Amino acid sequence: MLIQFFQWIKRLSTGTSSQNDENYSQSFSNEDHDVGRWTFMSVFIVLTLSLYIVAGLGYYAKVHVWDGMTDEQKAAVAQAMVVDTQYL
Repeated sequence: MLIQFFQWIKRLSTGTSSQNDENYSQSFSNEDHDVGRWTFMSVFIVLTLSLYIVAGLGYYAKVHVWDGMTDEQKAAVAQAMVVDTQYL
């Protein structure tokens, strides 16, 4: 299923039609058709997935790390961040 998803993305980014199955299967094995791979759509998909991953990691850290800390630990972390920014 993941391979089909990547083939769909490549077909969408290169603009080939899915009506001709022979050209469709050849376009993934022929290196001449690999020109212009980074289109707007592929860059948009990569950025969207990256933001989704970063947001998920941030939410995981908030729920599993930050919410599990005591008030004293939170104050110590906040103080350490203030000190780190002063050294920059």
